[in-house]
Amino acid sequence: MRAVTNTVAPARVARASARANVARRSRRAIAVSPRANAAQVVAQTAIDLNEETVTAIGAAVLGLGAGLGIPIFFVWQERRDKERLEEIRELNRATLKATGEQMSPEEIAELRPSRYLDRREFKDDD
Repeated sequence: MRAVTNTVAPARVARASARANVARRSRRAIAVSPRANAAQVVAQTAIDLNEETVTAIGAAVLGLGAGLGIPIFFVWQERRDKERLEEIRELNRATLKATGEQMSPEEIAELRPSRYLDRREFKDDD
């Protein structure tokens, strides 16, 4: 009787050994460097996202930024205008006390720049 031996081609053994070495190295790299693992996850996620998803995410971020940024900007401008107006009033009081005359509307307009709502005409068309 002949003994059956399992013979595996040497090339297959070499490939299997190489795959095992790569797997061991990658496990070591993950264990050693969690940042590298996170970067790999982010890179894989970026690859998985398609163009429409990226566009939707970008539009959402821009919309949120504009939705919050514009009102904050206008509130900030109103606050600055109130401070400027108070400074002009103090200057006008000091001018009245020193010279006995108030500042002219032209002088006040030079000190306080016009705002968008200052230029509009509000009409009551009832």
